[in-house]
Amino acid sequence: MSQRKEELCELKAPLPRIQPVVLNSEVPLRSWPRVLLVHGTMDRSTSFKRVARHLAGYEVISYDRRGYGTSLFRAPRGTPQKVSWQLHLRDLADIIKTRPTVVFGHSYGGTLTLLAAERGLENLVGIVTFEPPLSWWPGWSKWSAHSIEPTEEIDFVWAQAEARRFMIAQIGEENWKRLPSKTKYMRESEGVTMVSEMSSMAHLHPVLDPTRIKVPAIIARSEDAPERHVRASRYLVENIPNSQLRIISETSHGVHLRRPEKVGELVRELIGFCRK
Repeated sequence: MSQRKEELCELKAPLPRIQPVVLNSEVPLRSWPRVLLVHGTMDRSTSFKRVARHLAGYEVISYDRRGYGTSLFRAPRGTPQKVSWQLHLRDLADIIKTRPTVVFGHSYGGTLTLLAAERGLENLVGIVTFEPPLSWWPGWSKWSAHSIEPTEEIDFVWAQAEARRFMIAQIGEENWKRLPSKTKYMRESEGVTMVSEMSSMAHLHPVLDPTRIKVPAIIARSEDAPERHVRASRYLVENIPNSQLRIISETSHGVHLRRPEKVGELVRELIGFCRK
């Protein structure tokens, strides 16, 4: 057994199962394949509701990744516990194994999707990723250049502040101020999840080997993506054997919110590749 598959086998501690949610309200017309949407850092499965509307006829599911939203991951005393890419990957594998599935992964969810495809997870038939961070690349971000070690303890107050800064950068300070106090506290409490998942990915070893990905893949980015995502998407397409690059205009990193119809088009295009 390869080292990559052994990683999933070694995570034997019992954990609460992550429950996927069905996002489309109609009875699917097609039983194959199912579509799974995987969100990024500090996000929710509900952010994909508009994408699901553009995938009529398919069963579309998502889930709150461990530590986010409804998938709380806490110690007996109620304090948030650290997560890792290994835990996230095990959750993803647990959902995929039940039925043939194509996966759209946004941001960190895209990196997890690449890792799942690299490991040849059962029933994963194709992938779409949008701007997945390759955090182990030197200088990718502060999480790669100055990341804490995954074994280090995380100060809860510091992690709250990091989550707050992240959210303000994503939605703007005025929108953050308008959120109810309870919502702000919940999002800040996810700082431990955010910091621990990012630091674990920055220390990924062995690093992703895209040449091992054998399923059809669409690698997408925004037209105005930062240079690191331009380089990363080019690298992935040059090294994943059956892959294609797609560049989406008039969007930001949050393509599923700005251009949900384009995400639907990408997924439908991928399904077409998978049927050939």
